[in-house]
Amino acid sequence: MHKATFLALGLMTAMPTGLAAQPSFDCDDARTATERTICTSPGLAELEQRMVGVYGQLVDRIGEAEARRIADIQLERRQACEGDAACIERQLLTSIGIFRAEGQAAIAAEGGNDEVLNDLRAALGREDTAPAVAPPENGQDEDETSRAEERARGIAEGFARLPEYRRRNVQGRLRDAGLLSGPVDGVWGPGSAAAVEALLSTARESGRNFPVQRPEGADALYRFIDSDPFYYEYIPADAR
Repeated sequence: MHKATFLALGLMTAMPTGLAAQPSFDCDDARTATERTICTSPGLAELEQRMVGVYGQLVDRIGEAEARRIADIQLERRQACEGDAACIERQLLTSIGIFRAEGQAAIAAEGGNDEVLNDLRAALGREDTAPAVAPPENGQDEDETSRAEERARGIAEGFARLPEYRRRNVQGRLRDAGLLSGPVDGVWGPGSAAAVEALLSTARESGRNFPVQRPEGADALYRFIDSDPFYYEYIPADAR
């Protein structure tokens, strides 16, 4: 079992495995509203344990110092939720997504897969590469309706590939950004489709182009929604 310390995360050693739905820290020592809320919610406690497990994998990939730097940012946001259970859930899910994406980027770098690495860097907002751009179609003038249909199919299929917790996290972030007015239920519908289309439009204006007609482009889009650049660029301060 991974035994990395979690000083930057503000986490203690794991509780005995016989206790169900306990967070990784001792609830008797819970000091903040966020920690106390996690302790009173079995669902949040289980999610926090999952986050700690993914963090341990990240430490194995990139080292504890760099992993702590990333985790510190997520901890600050989580503590800012105070006792808001929905906010805490979103931040735990976001942390899981970011830890996994950073770990995948490290794997891609080790394997020398430049295409995958560039895609992940774009989703994480790294400055040393540009987001993937759809290649020209050999001068072919595609019909606008056909392109719209391909785009709609690509974002719907990309959403369907996400695990359920990430689908809800994507919707939650789109709602916080003011792009989604529908429910955060992990179900694709007209509201989610309109929100993603609106995001694609604004992203193009800022120089981010995601070729969502291709699976890798749609996957990069949803990783971008999980990323720090999306958080700071699209979500108002009072919704963080």
